[in-house]
Amino acid sequence: MRYEKVELISPPGSSKTMAPLPVQLSPAAQATLKVVKEQTKRRDHRRTRGVTVRHYDRTFAGYDWLMRGWLAEERFVPTGRGGAGRIYKYYYDPTGMMYYTKRDAMYAWERINNVICID
Repeated sequence: MRYEKVELISPPGSSKTMAPLPVQLSPAAQATLKVVKEQTKRRDHRRTRGVTVRHYDRTFAGYDWLMRGWLAEERFVPTGRGGAGRIYKYYYDPTGMMYYTKRDAMYAWERINNVICID
Protein backbone atom coordinates (compact mmCIF):
# COMPACT_ATOMS: atom_id res chain seq x y z
CA MET A 1 0.00 0.00 0.00
CA ARG A 2 1.17 3.51 -0.79
CA TYR A 3 0.55 6.38 1.58
CA GLU A 4 0.81 10.08 0.85
CA LYS A 5 2.60 12.33 3.31
CA VAL A 6 0.56 15.31 4.44
CA GLU A 7 2.48 18.09 6.16
CA LEU A 8 0.66 19.65 9.07
CA ILE A 9 1.23 23.26 10.01
CA SER A 10 0.92 24.27 13.65
CA PRO A 11 -1.30 27.27 14.31
CA PRO A 12 0.38 30.62 14.97
CA GLY A 13 1.09 31.24 18.63
CA SER A 14 1.03 27.54 19.56
CA SER A 15 3.80 26.11 21.65
CA LYS A 16 6.60 24.25 19.90
CA THR A 17 6.06 21.10 21.98
CA MET A 18 2.55 20.72 20.55
CA ALA A 19 3.61 20.70 16.89
CA PRO A 20 1.99 17.60 15.34
CA LEU A 21 3.91 14.99 13.42
CA PRO A 22 3.17 14.50 9.71
CA VAL A 23 0.24 12.15 9.22
CA GLN A 24 0.01 9.63 6.41
CA LEU A 25 -3.50 9.22 5.10
CA SER A 26 -4.75 5.85 3.93
CA PRO A 27 -5.79 5.48 0.26
CA ALA A 28 -9.50 5.51 1.18
CA ALA A 29 -9.02 8.72 3.19
CA GLN A 30 -7.07 10.27 0.31
CA ALA A 31 -10.04 9.64 -2.00
CA THR A 32 -12.36 11.29 0.53
CA LEU A 33 -9.97 14.24 0.88
CA LYS A 34 -10.01 14.70 -2.90
CA VAL A 35 -13.82 14.89 -2.88
CA VAL A 36 -13.79 17.34 0.05
CA LYS A 37 -11.21 19.60 -1.61
CA GLU A 38 -13.25 19.72 -4.83
CA GLN A 39 -16.28 20.83 -2.83
CA THR A 40 -14.17 23.42 -1.02
CA LYS A 41 -13.03 24.94 -4.33
CA ARG A 42 -16.65 25.72 -5.17
CA ARG A 43 -17.16 27.76 -1.99
CA ASP A 44 -13.63 29.14 -1.71
CA HIS A 45 -14.84 32.75 -1.74
CA ARG A 46 -16.07 32.38 1.86
CA ARG A 47 -12.65 31.73 3.36
CA THR A 48 -11.58 33.51 6.53
CA ARG A 49 -8.01 34.80 6.69
CA GLY A 50 -5.58 33.09 9.05
CA VAL A 51 -7.48 29.81 9.30
CA THR A 52 -5.33 26.66 9.48
CA VAL A 53 -6.97 23.42 8.29
CA ARG A 54 -5.72 19.90 9.10
CA HIS A 55 -7.16 16.55 8.00
CA TYR A 56 -6.89 13.26 9.89
CA ASP A 57 -8.11 9.74 9.30
CA ARG A 58 -8.29 6.67 11.51
CA THR A 59 -4.50 6.18 11.44
CA PHE A 60 -4.08 9.18 13.78
CA ALA A 61 -4.34 8.20 17.46
CA GLY A 62 -6.98 10.76 18.38
CA TYR A 63 -9.30 9.63 15.60
CA ASP A 64 -8.90 5.85 15.70
CA TRP A 65 -12.68 5.56 16.24
CA LEU A 66 -13.40 6.72 12.65
CA MET A 67 -14.55 4.20 10.07
CA ARG A 68 -12.41 3.42 7.02
CA GLY A 69 -12.54 6.20 4.44
CA TRP A 70 -13.86 8.83 6.84
CA LEU A 71 -11.96 12.08 7.55
CA ALA A 72 -11.80 14.42 10.51
CA GLU A 73 -11.04 18.06 9.81
CA GLU A 74 -9.74 20.52 12.39
CA ARG A 75 -9.94 24.22 11.62
CA PHE A 76 -7.94 26.56 13.86
CA VAL A 77 -9.47 30.04 13.77
CA PRO A 78 -7.28 32.67 15.47
CA THR A 79 -9.08 35.42 17.34
CA GLY A 80 -8.01 38.16 19.69
CA ARG A 81 -4.47 39.09 20.64
CA GLY A 82 -1.64 36.58 20.74
CA GLY A 83 -3.22 34.09 18.36
CA ALA A 84 -5.56 32.63 20.97
CA GLY A 85 -8.35 31.01 19.03
CA ARG A 86 -10.72 28.13 18.66
CA ILE A 87 -10.58 24.73 16.98
CA TYR A 88 -13.63 23.58 15.04
CA LYS A 89 -13.96 19.88 14.18
CA TYR A 90 -15.87 18.44 11.25
CA TYR A 91 -16.22 14.87 9.98
CA TYR A 92 -16.62 13.73 6.35
CA ASP A 93 -17.91 10.45 4.94
CA PRO A 94 -16.47 8.96 1.71
CA THR A 95 -19.06 10.86 -0.39
CA GLY A 96 -17.94 14.21 1.06
CA MET A 97 -20.99 14.74 3.29
CA MET A 98 -20.04 16.89 6.30
CA TYR A 99 -21.07 16.14 9.89
CA TYR A 100 -20.62 18.68 12.66
CA THR A 101 -20.24 16.38 15.68
CA LYS A 102 -18.99 12.91 16.54
CA ARG A 103 -22.54 12.00 17.53
CA ASP A 104 -23.84 13.00 14.07
CA ALA A 105 -21.16 10.85 12.42
CA MET A 106 -22.05 7.83 14.57
CA TYR A 107 -25.76 8.33 13.86
CA ALA A 108 -24.96 8.33 10.13
CA TRP A 109 -23.13 5.02 10.57
CA GLU A 110 -26.24 3.55 12.20
CA ARG A 111 -28.46 4.83 9.38
CA ILE A 112 -26.21 3.94 6.45
CA ASN A 113 -24.37 0.79 7.52
CA ASN A 114 -26.67 -0.63 10.20
CA VAL A 115 -23.81 -0.26 12.69
CA ILE A 116 -24.79 0.04 16.35
CA CYS A 117 -22.57 2.55 18.18
CA ILE A 118 -22.31 2.46 21.95
CA ASP A 119 -20.79 5.66 23.26
